[in-house]
Amino acid sequence: MSEKVKIWRSKISPTCRGAIFRAKRWFYATFYAKTSTGDKEKSKENWARLARAMVEVSNKEGVSDKAARITIYYTDEGGTFNPIRAEIEVYEIKPVKTLEVKPE
Repeated sequence: MSEKVKIWRSKISPTCRGAIFRAKRWFYATFYAKTSTGDKEKSKENWARLARAMVEVSNKEGVSDKAARITIYYTDEGGTFNPIRAEIEVYEIKPVKTLEVKPE
């Protein structure tokens, strides 16, 4: 039986490294903190492979210091984290306008 693909999407973080860290916190809170469901070590290995790949790609592309949001597509068959793919959306943060406000 094929497990349904699930999606997790982070908020936009000031840096890509921060977005990956946010994804790490989500993973450990969701899969590793559970006591009896799934294979914790297999989930941890799968997460480590995905995280390593995200860090390598962001470093290679030179976007680790740019704002980003991460979307992870995964299954959790039997409570074990099985990543399918991750998308890193990179954003340019630049000022649009400066407004001066003076108290009356």
